[in-house]
Amino acid sequence: MKDLGRAYKQLHSQLEEQKRQKRAIQSVNKANRQELLQKRDEAKTAKGRLVTLTRKQKAKEEASKAGYWSGGAAICVALFYEFCKASEAWIGGAKYQSLWQHEAMISTLTFLTTSLFAWVYKAAHPDSR
Repeated sequence: MKDLGRAYKQLHSQLEEQKRQKRAIQSVNKANRQELLQKRDEAKTAKGRLVTLTRKQKAKEEASKAGYWSGGAAICVALFYEFCKASEAWIGGAKYQSLWQHEAMISTLTFLTTSLFAWVYKAAHPDSR
């Protein structure tokens, strides 16, 4: 009976030790889990900021490129008019000079040239929108 009592007490103390270890492990796991969740939230926030920054940078670059292409189109139209003035050779002859020098025609040519440049840009850069 004494041996049985001793074995029972030893078993009970081992059980209590195992429970204590389990609580300690759970406590550490809980702390690690909270830290993991906190780090995950920080990573999501940082990724969101990075994507926003990247989108803003991309939009700025696209606007800059659009300005360059639009400027290039306007320069082409201006050069066309300068060549016509310098050579005094207008499309259709001298009788169409007033038509070609009208503001509406200049604006239309600038718009069409800009559209052509945009089409060329999109064809050359399929990844841009």
